[in-house]
Amino acid sequence: MARPVSIRRSLLLHLLVGIMALSGAIMAVTFLASRHAAATLSRSLITQTLNHTESQLRQFFDPVTASLQIARQWGQSGLLNTDDPEQLNPLFVPLMIRCPQVSSLLVADSRGREYMLLRTPEKWINRRTRCDEWGARSRWLEWTEEDPSPVATWRELNYDPRTRPWYRGALDRRERSAARSITTADESATFWTEPYTFFTTKDPGITASVTFEVGDGLDHVIGFDVLLNDISRFTTGLQVSREGKVIVMTDDGRIIGLPRIERFLTEDGRRAALLKQPEELGIELATNATGAFMDHPDDDDPLRFHSGGEPWWGAARTFQLAPQRTLWIAVVVPESDLLGGVTELRWGITVITIAVLGAAILRAVTLAKRYSRPIEALMRESERISGLDLEPGPAIESNVKEVRHLAEAHERMRSSLQSLLKIERDLQLARQIQQRTFPNQLPTLGGFDIDALSEPAEETGGDTYDVVGFQSAPAGEPIVLTAGNADRALLLLADATGHGIGPALSVAQVRAMLRMAVRMNEDLATIILHMNDQLCADLPAGRFITAWLGELNASDRTLRSFSAGQGPLLRYDAARDEFDAPPTDAPPFGIISDLKVSVGEPIVMRPGDIFAVISDGFFEAAETHGELFGTRRVEEVLRANRRRSSAEILAALREAVRTFSRGAPATDDRTAIIVKGR
Repeated sequence: MARPVSIRRSLLLHLLVGIMALSGAIMAVTFLASRHAAATLSRSLITQTLNHTESQLRQFFDPVTASLQIARQWGQSGLLNTDDPEQLNPLFVPLMIRCPQVSSLLVADSRGREYMLLRTPEKWINRRTRCDEWGARSRWLEWTEEDPSPVATWRELNYDPRTRPWYRGALDRRERSAARSITTADESATFWTEPYTFFTTKDPGITASVTFEVGDGLDHVIGFDVLLNDISRFTTGLQVSREGKVIVMTDDGRIIGLPRIERFLTEDGRRAALLKQPEELGIELATNATGAFMDHPDDDDPLRFHSGGEPWWGAARTFQLAPQRTLWIAVVVPESDLLGGVTELRWGITVITIAVLGAAILRAVTLAKRYSRPIEALMRESERISGLDLEPGPAIESNVKEVRHLAEAHERMRSSLQSLLKIERDLQLARQIQQRTFPNQLPTLGGFDIDALSEPAEETGGDTYDVVGFQSAPAGEPIVLTAGNADRALLLLADATGHGIGPALSVAQVRAMLRMAVRMNEDLATIILHMNDQLCADLPAGRFITAWLGELNASDRTLRSFSAGQGPLLRYDAARDEFDAPPTDAPPFGIISDLKVSVGEPIVMRPGDIFAVISDGFFEAAETHGELFGTRRVEEVLRANRRRSSAEILAALREAVRTFSRGAPATDDRTAIIVKGR
């Protein structure tokens, strides 16, 4: 038989265990909260820095590409004669002044003749090379702003422009484009070399080059040498946090944007360190961060890793300079910068918790007899509820008013938690059901590139989409749907008023009606009429559904479109480089029972044409001052990414909206379908 113990001692023991557990929970919550705070702060700080750095790189490289295309047009117009620097200098000097990151400009042909314009802090230099006539000799002209009269000299220089990476790379790109029958626009795309040390100045840099045709049977290439020191000047000057750093690396692990470290704050220090691996420079932090990012290559969230015995947070993002050239942007921040005084606060909480624990034990001794039974019962109920056992428990009796109120509050909490858990389970189930209605694989139609997405603003959304592929069948015979190759497809984007479970059920009904109608081999007009009639009968007053239905035909590369209040629709004509906004064809479904249906003439989707159906969650995304993203910005994203795939266009649109709204949660569902001719 167990040795009996007094109520006081038993209560004291139980209170001690409970208080210790509570203390441990407080410490655990404090620790986890600080970790969560660090993760949240790091995500905001690192994402903002990544966006800022990416924007700076665009501002650094895009003017080079634009100026290079201008120079290419000059070359095709016959203005770039390598034998006449006096003609070329007035063209290129202003161009280089507008692009301070360009240190030199080169024009060469397949005879081995080259014109170079080089800018140094002290002077301007022309170098002329004629391998076919002068051999290893080259002619140099030098002048200054104060003395524009050039001084000419001859030098022996073992140099042939045809062997340089910028020359060979541009020609190889043109040959690959010709072999694949790439369009003229792609043939003129800029080739970027790997970062290397320039032949003449010995500066670390990268060269952008492109070919051009004159009609003389020779190969012509123009290149811009771009200094990389400006990138490191930006990254070493960027104050992410007290010890946070930004690093820009090539895809083979060489650094072109040095972190903010004392020895890299001078020009000489940066020059000596550029284009080296982190291991060569002894940057343990960069080595550890790179290892962490390689272990989680698909994780976009900031990662926590250790370097130098200290926890750090960091994230990396690719920067696509060209199809063949990728850079990496990495941002790392020590956890101590994120938490600030939270560490000291944790120790303070620990001391206070221990002090309160001692006082509570002393007080428990005097109150044991009075509170033992109801408190023990409450503790048992708390432990049961913490295990998610939310069934009603036995009544807790006590003469103490506060204990009685606590018991009543305890019961109300149990009942509320029971209701909340049921609602949460229902919402999760509803979300799973809705997500499963979206096609997990889109059919393939010859001549079309299709992609779609839907992001609900809440657990469930009032938007839906579908892409139903099938093979044609004689009228009256049932259709067999396919998620593979198809010669026709019916597309749907529907938006019910509001968002949540009710609208989600409504749009799920629309999708089900569409698929049943397709299986029954109904034509598009009949499908529209039946949908509207059924929704008029089912939807309550004041509710309606805007919808767009489209029919793709691979045999003649056409799209038939019908909009029931869904707009704006955007059609991009690649030949004209213009957008059209097809009008809506009818009011939303569920309003008028005798809907007049008139499906327009088929639209021929030529290669490069884009038809975009986008819900108002994208157009009405707002930034902090209330300005909406709007139709104009959507058109800008579509035009800027017109040569990319539908999936890449959608990804660019999502990123543009997220950046515009500064990551704010969506207030409306966002759904889109992109159809691109190819």
